[in-house]
Amino acid sequence: MPTMRPLASPVPQAAGPGVTEEVLVVRALAVAALAVAVTSCAGTSGSGSPSPTASAARTATTSAPTPATPGTPTPSPSADTDQVEVVASGIGAHDLQVVPVAVLRNLANAHTASGVVVTFGVQRAGGSYSLTAAPVSLAPGETLADAALCTDACDGATGTVVAVTVASWVSGTRPVLSATPGSYTCGAPCGGGSGYQGDVSASLSGSPSAGALVNLYAVCWGSSGAVVGGGLSETMWTGGTSVHASVPVLVSVQPASCQLYATQVG
Repeated sequence: MPTMRPLASPVPQAAGPGVTEEVLVVRALAVAALAVAVTSCAGTSGSGSPSPTASAARTATTSAPTPATPGTPTPSPSADTDQVEVVASGIGAHDLQVVPVAVLRNLANAHTASGVVVTFGVQRAGGSYSLTAAPVSLAPGETLADAALCTDACDGATGTVVAVTVASWVSGTRPVLSATPGSYTCGAPCGGGSGYQGDVSASLSGSPSAGALVNLYAVCWGSSGAVVGGGLSETMWTGGTSVHASVPVLVSVQPASCQLYATQVG
């Protein structure tokens, strides 16, 4: 019977130099291929459209309206003090004639008071007598007098009250005439049954055209500072920038000072 030999484990044969290099190359190529595959997968994932990221929900914010703060209204640039002030008033009397006078001032800075009407309420023992003077106009800031002449109806007058109305306010100014302090001269006869008559003269300055009509007013004050009389007249401007003018006046007492006022008609 033949003798059985145990099976021996196969003994690997030593690989020759050529076999070893081939195996190494194959392994290297496999590793490289795997690396390329991994890199390729990673690159493909990165170059694609990024997955949308959920953003935080926006919260609508509603602010309460700020309440208006009450304040003082801003005046318009054209706002002005459109008012005519009565600076002084009084009467002058001589015999049966009475002259109530008033000194006016336009308080506006940029508006002319046009059609200013002065109404005198002449006081007397039997009551009062209403008398309206001719309308005048005052340039911004101008001081001007107005007067009227009353005869028998005002006999025995003791004073006057004054009311002023303005027909309209006009933007801008108008020609203004100035005068030197007036000089009073008692007339002939100077005195009468009551009061005095005389004239007030002064030099006027301005630039009306030659032949322009100018209204003249005179006001006289006593030593106490009260108005004691005055008068009114008119003249034609003779030309140039200065003229001499005179106004007849009635005064209750001898005046301490007088002033002439003038305004161009129209």
